[in-house]
Amino acid sequence: SWGCCLARPTLTKIAISEIPFVLSHGISLLNSSPLLLPSSFACPPPPGEMEVAGTRGVGLQHLSHRAWRKQIGVVMQDSFIFSDTVAANIAVSDEQPTLQKLKEAAHVANILDFIESLPLGFYTKIGAEGNGISAGQKQRMLIARAVYKNPDYIFLDEATNSLDANNEKVIIKNLEQFFKYKTVIVVAHRLSTVKHADQIVVLDNGVITEFGTHAQLAELKGTYYTLVKNQLELGS
Repeated sequence: SWGCCLARPTLTKIAISEIPFVLSHGISLLNSSPLLLPSSFACPPPPGEMEVAGTRGVGLQHLSHRAWRKQIGVVMQDSFIFSDTVAANIAVSDEQPTLQKLKEAAHVANILDFIESLPLGFYTKIGAEGNGISAGQKQRMLIARAVYKNPDYIFLDEATNSLDANNEKVIIKNLEQFFKYKTVIVVAHRLSTVKHADQIVVLDNGVITEFGTHAQLAELKGTYYTLVKNQLELGS
């Protein structure tokens, strides 16, 4: 199971409890990526407390960065591809990656067919000094990297924004299975990536204004409903 959080970037303090899985969804044209930074240690953690694996009141600044990073998989907007083989890019933390595990991760990210079409498959060099890849292929490669790690906690920042509708649909379906028994935090502008969340929290200027499932919030005809309606109209 997983959840979603809609938020504006002007947040100064957020207090959310008893939400086992939280995803952050950015309101159109606004960036909610800062919500991910403290939890992923992509920036120095500010004062605050969080509960991790049942340990209450753990100050973010007191968590071991090394131990925490071993438990998380991250796909940020500014993540990059190394000038190395496909295998090395997907299995970044594994010095002896297995082909089967690489294929499984690539399958979830819907990029296995592309990789196998390369001259040397997983051992083809990509990046600045290798084969060039498109923005969509890069994004799927980064998703495969997070999946390969099989972490307890997953942070996705606009992880499907460069994908076409067909690729996104396949990957979201694959990820829903992969997300089971994991904590997932996602920043996304596309409602299609979060509408199946078990819990959705709508934050407006740091205040929780709505909470529930996609269907429940749609019935409220509030902020979430407006976002859904606007995206459906744009899509049509």
